Parts: sequence; structure tokens; C-alpha cells
Amino acid sequence: MPVKNNIAALRQSPGQNGTSFHGCIRNLYINSELQDFRNVPLQVGILPGCEPCHKKVCVHGTCHATSQSSFSCECEGGWSGPLCDQQTNDPCLGNKCVHGTCLPINAFSYSCKCLQGHGGVLCDEEEMLFNPCQSIRCKHGKCRLSGLGKPYCECSSGYTGDSCDKEISCRGERIRDYYQKQQGYAACQTTKKVSRLECKGGCSTGQCCGPLRSKRRKYSFECTDGSSFVDEIEKVVKCGCTNCLS
Repeated sequence: MPVKNNIAALRQSPGQNGTSFHGCIRNLYINSELQDFRNVPLQVGILPGCEPCHKKVCVHGTCHATSQSSFSCECEGGWSGPLCDQQTNDPCLGNKCVHGTCLPINAFSYSCKCLQGHGGVLCDEEEMLFNPCQSIRCKHGKCRLSGLGKPYCECSSGYTGDSCDKEISCRGERIRDYYQKQQGYAACQTTKKVSRLECKGGCSTGQCCGPLRSKRRKYSFECTDGSSFVDEIEKVVKCGCTNCLS
């Protein structure tokens, strides 16, 4: 329904004395010359002519001229205010966006912006997230993602290749660690780290990868029960393909 009138005003310039004029001026003559305000620069608040509805003054409604200098706005549904710019209904109150955010479309309807991993009109459907590791197969290893999100195979010991399907030939891998032994109920280990080879890889001849040569050295051990002793350790110094132990 129409709301209160708004007046199209003609105002004096700042700094001038007198009272501002509110209303409409027609057929203004200066020195017997008719003045046309449409052809001169106008200040804020001054409208050319006496047509209050010549501009889109009602944001969400229809303008109706009530006189030569005033108008009223007939607002659309869901809008109010003198210029029909105030929303009377929030469509997101009581919204049904399960996993998302409500975005108003107009006074009566809304849409749902879904969180990652969810879809559907109401964001109530789970979406299958793409797993890059589904695109590759690691036969003897595990799929990992690089810093750029690209999948690659991290192969188990003894295997190589993009798909970890190639067996590495028998080789000796040098390690340096404590050598441990069980002495009765006590756990014992060397007092210093021992450098030795571990045989890794496979053999295509049906043989097994194992030590071909080793040497024995004496090392001191300390145990959890406070005892200590000296014993020999057989250190592997060369690996290769040999008959498998039954």
C-alpha cells in the first residue's frame, strides 16, 4: 500500500542566506527569459521540472506522483519503507541447508552454498572426493602424495620402478646400529654401534639373497640386569645370491 509522500525539493546553494525552498517552480522568467533547469548544472536535491517520478526512486516498488512536487511508493511483496528498500522477510530464517550456508535470492527464497564434500539442493548429500591414489597401482609399496598433490609409489625394500613391480638385484645395504642379544631374562646390547651389511633384494635364479662372506669380531655388551660380558659378532661384509636355507 502507498506510504508517506516524499517531496522533490529545490534548495539554495550553501552559504546563502534565506530559507531553503521545498516545492515546485514552473515558468520561471529572469529578465523576460524563460529558464529551463534541464540545461544547467544542478545541485544535489534539485530536480529538473515538476516530475517527481522521473527517476527510479522506489527501489522495489512503483512510484505514483501525488502532486506536481511529491510522490508515494507502492512496494512489492516483502519490501517496505518510504523508498521500498527495507526487506520485511528474511528467507534464511529456519533454512534447511544441512551442510552449507544460506544465501537469500529474494524475500521468499534462498539457495545453499555447500561445504566441501557435500552437494545437493540442501547440501545433504555426500560427494565422493577424488583420491589421486586411485589412478596408480603400487604392487610392492604404498601410494604417497607429493608436495604438489601428485601420487607416486613408495616401494618396499627390495623393489623399485614406478609401480614397485621390479625386484632389485641382491645387494648389501650398510647400516650402523647397536647389536642386541638376549641373555637369560636380561636384554643386552653392544656398548657402541656396530657397522655391518644387511642383504636386501632378490635373485632371478631361484636363489636367495644372503651373506657370501662375513667376519667375526669381539664386542662388549651391557645388560638390563646390570651385568656385562664380551662376545663375538659375525659381521656380514659381502652379499650375493646363494642357496636358500631350508
